[in-house]
Amino acid sequence: MFRALYSDSITLHLINEDNLTDIVMLFQGYADSRPMLEELFRNYLPRYENGRRTNFGFYSLLHGELAGMTLLSVDSYEERAGSTGADVFQHMRGRGVTPRSKPHLFYLAFEILGLHRVATGCRVSNFASKRSIEKTPGFQLEGVMRESGVNEQGEFEDEYLYAILRQDWERLYDKSQVQVLP
Repeated sequence: MFRALYSDSITLHLINEDNLTDIVMLFQGYADSRPMLEELFRNYLPRYENGRRTNFGFYSLLHGELAGMTLLSVDSYEERAGSTGADVFQHMRGRGVTPRSKPHLFYLAFEILGLHRVATGCRVSNFASKRSIEKTPGFQLEGVMRESGVNEQGEFEDEYLYAILRQDWERLYDKSQVQVLP
């Protein structure tokens, strides 16, 4: 296995049970530490199905400074499909952390795990996430999922759905740019 992925001044450190205490300590002292820790425990911890890991959560460092978290979930090994998500600390927003982390996740998905498709999405009101996704080469808008979730106001809201396929990644990305750190 690996412990981290590096490219473009961003290091993604894999979140595991054995480094969780250190990660919780690392996340202390920020204005949004509490919601980020809640998100860490809700979505970024390892998950397994039939003995295979399905949730690959990472904390991200930009030039060595804590930036946030990013995630690759294997939705189905059989269908070779996955999905991504990200959360960035407030003080690091606007620096391109999420789109610049995608090559790492795509490398994991397509090169290491052999997936065929990786999807992501955002609520239609989340303009920052929409911009971030659209800055990521390869993601194509596939449609709108009507009233797919409940927003912060407790109302149903539509969600944009984007995806990248293996052949898009092979055409657009240089896999030699991602370093796997053991």
